[in-house]
Amino acid sequence: MNNYSFIKWGLIVSIVSLYFSACSEETIVYSEIENPNYTINTLTLPLEENKVFQISPTLGGNGKFFFGNVKGSENLFSLFSLTLFSGSLPPTSLHDLLADSIQVDSALVYMQTEDSLSSASNLYLYSVIATEDSIFSEDSTSYYSLDSHIDFENNATLLHQIPLTDITPDSTGYDTLKFLFKDENLNLLKEFYFDTFTYPARTFMLKNDEILDELFTIESDESSRQPRMRVWYKATVDETTTIDTSILFFGDKGLSIFSPPTVEEDDKNYITLNSGSGLQSLIRYDINIINELERNSIVKNANLVLNIESSNLNEDDTFYVVVAALADSVENWDFTTFLPDHESYSDTVYAIDQSFVISRQVEDGKVEIPIQSFLQYYKNDLISNHGLMLYSGPANSPFDKIRLDIESVEVLYVKP
Repeated sequence: MNNYSFIKWGLIVSIVSLYFSACSEETIVYSEIENPNYTINTLTLPLEENKVFQISPTLGGNGKFFFGNVKGSENLFSLFSLTLFSGSLPPTSLHDLLADSIQVDSALVYMQTEDSLSSASNLYLYSVIATEDSIFSEDSTSYYSLDSHIDFENNATLLHQIPLTDITPDSTGYDTLKFLFKDENLNLLKEFYFDTFTYPARTFMLKNDEILDELFTIESDESSRQPRMRVWYKATVDETTTIDTSILFFGDKGLSIFSPPTVEEDDKNYITLNSGSGLQSLIRYDINIINELERNSIVKNANLVLNIESSNLNEDDTFYVVVAALADSVENWDFTTFLPDHESYSDTVYAIDQSFVISRQVEDGKVEIPIQSFLQYYKNDLISNHGLMLYSGPANSPFDKIRLDIESVEVLYVKP
């Protein structure tokens, strides 16, 4: 084949390819989808079951300590502990700082916030006095379980306080709250926090005195800007040698305790989500019709669109809904709670199938969740239809609560 023929053949192939490409991208309108002559079809998945349930709410693991009286919820206090050993080499324990050979000059407990605040409130730092080494759990301690713990507020010694006035982040985006310990305050810190033999809990409590009518947050132990304590001291090595140095202790664990939004009877009639009260929801759609499709049918599009029935969100609030496939079947589709003194008490834990977990933001009064991969996995026998679990995203404020209407799901699919 000469060069002219080769070029001519190449042009013909390009034109034909372009023609078929243009045809394949032709817009398909809804009326055409219903036409059985096309390969793209629609079907509707009706709702089969739904329920609201309540788990034990905690605020560990979200990177924030919360303060304020907001949206029907009130912060009571926040707890956090520091590591027993410093980050120096060799490691120095808190109790080592009480040795006769060490003279502690000062200590600074500090934490950071991204928020701006100007109020008449003061922030108090307490040491919780307890003979146990672990007095709270990030996984189970909450407003609902306080009766099973020591009385934190009545077993605490005030160490220091600072005003919450003119809190303004700098160019880094953060402001630093500093509790500087010297003289009498330093003696309190050494007696009620450094002495881990007498008080092994090494737990601090943060509490503000005046009511804050807005949400104020401080970075928690889960953040890279966790609470820390730096201690400056002199250590006598021998008769002629004294070391003047400092060491740093890091945040170990922590959480906030607050009275959550009330669980109302009407919450059970919708998809209700609120991490502060532990409300989550389950839904299951009848997808048996998917079984009637040929095995290699492709789910082109499927969206679960849920409209907000009611919420306490402000205009600038962001709220993410997480949807995940359930790994096991649900035996009881009635409302259940973790509270043992409630008639609907249940200790059921709903496991998630990690094959399908997705998060979407509420926008324009609704949340739109693509579930085509869930349906395709089901069609190909890679996942079972035990239902979907919906819950408030970890980044959401625990004060935020939404109710969503329950709708059917429309699916577009392509026959092979």
